[in-house]
Amino acid sequence: MKSYDVILFDLDGTLADSKEGIFHCIRYALDTKGIACPQETMNKMIGPPFRVSMKEFLGLEMPMIEQLITLYRGLYETEGWKESKVYPQIFDMLTALNTAGKRLAVATSKPMKFTSLMIEGLGLAPYFEFVGGASSDLSREAKKDIIELCLDEMGIEDKSRVLMVGDRLYDIVGAREAGVDVAGVLWGYGSKEEMDEYAPDYVFASPLELAEAVTAAK
Repeated sequence: MKSYDVILFDLDGTLADSKEGIFHCIRYALDTKGIACPQETMNKMIGPPFRVSMKEFLGLEMPMIEQLITLYRGLYETEGWKESKVYPQIFDMLTALNTAGKRLAVATSKPMKFTSLMIEGLGLAPYFEFVGGASSDLSREAKKDIIELCLDEMGIEDKSRVLMVGDRLYDIVGAREAGVDVAGVLWGYGSKEEMDEYAPDYVFASPLELAEAVTAAK
């Protein structure tokens, strides 16, 4: 593994297991509008922005998608995010990376409002130099844009020293589009098959395995 100075982390499925709260709020929004959605389809909706997943997996169009997002966000702000839990070994991984002098940031397609609630509420804030999330409108939502926001805010010019870490194909594709290396993780919502298909630069089975590899690289 090559040496990296800056490590960017996805949030949902990488740092925290947030699926129960997300499912709860999606189901509430869909039920309110009388839209049926099997669990298999709902499982695919964690990762991409909802404007993408609701169109791709449910075949919905605007303005219905915007109505669903409004219902979802209303419940998520008060209840949904509180159902999230930090994955085992995450705090140990972040401590090891901080101790090794790595610069850490969060790069997530989750709206910034909810990202801040989770990062603060779950005790993750002290580990990160910068937290980047999506804007509430359509102006900044793609993972590529979030990665570039983080690099700009952190004053990073040498992309060869940056590693994006995430659990889904959207993290891999976004990192490629932004011109940075990417590590896929297997403890989140992705799968070995997804990693094989999208071929990130590295794949890790546990947070401590990732920490050991990154801190040992010269």
